[in-house]
Amino acid sequence: MQEETVLQRETVFMTTKDRMNHQAALSESEILTLVQKGDREAYQKIVVRHMRSAYYVALAFVHNHQDALDLSPEAFIKAFRKIKKFDTERPFFPWFYRILKNLCIDHYKHRRRLNEVPLENVRVLEVEHEDREMKKALWKGIDELPDEQKEIIVLRYFQQLSYQEIAEILDKPIGTVMSSLYYAKKRLKGIVGKYLGFE
Repeated sequence: MQEETVLQRETVFMTTKDRMNHQAALSESEILTLVQKGDREAYQKIVVRHMRSAYYVALAFVHNHQDALDLSPEAFIKAFRKIKKFDTERPFFPWFYRILKNLCIDHYKHRRRLNEVPLENVRVLEVEHEDREMKKALWKGIDELPDEQKEIIVLRYFQQLSYQEIAEILDKPIGTVMSSLYYAKKRLKGIVGKYLGFE
């Protein structure tokens, strides 16, 4: 009886392990197809893949570390509830981004907190030796941009998205994206000056 139980446990473990290995080999589109069929474990892979980007997008909108931590998983929950309407032939992040953005905007409008954490205190730049004064100037500059320009700067330089991906997310022509980015950089340079090295 005991041997039978051990064997059952090993079988379950091996099945789960094989399943995880199988999922790891799948494309995002294939994983999302499993999610649409109700596979929550498959969705966890999507969450892990995009959770860092989601946090920084939320942070750029709400300017508060704790709110960004709260809102990014909430957006994943909202996305899961709507996942059956998602076209799995398209990239997940642009679709998810719109859900996250709307959630953040609603939050910022209706529940703005007094105890905000200044963005310059949050480590976003990847290079360890980046000067603190430069980071402070960078965030000040981004914060003073109009919302549309701020969004484009965050998507291009912090999310490392291509013009095509940004165009899909914002539902705008690539030419408009490139033009908006040009004026956003020009304005940002004027605020940040020598501390920002955009070319």
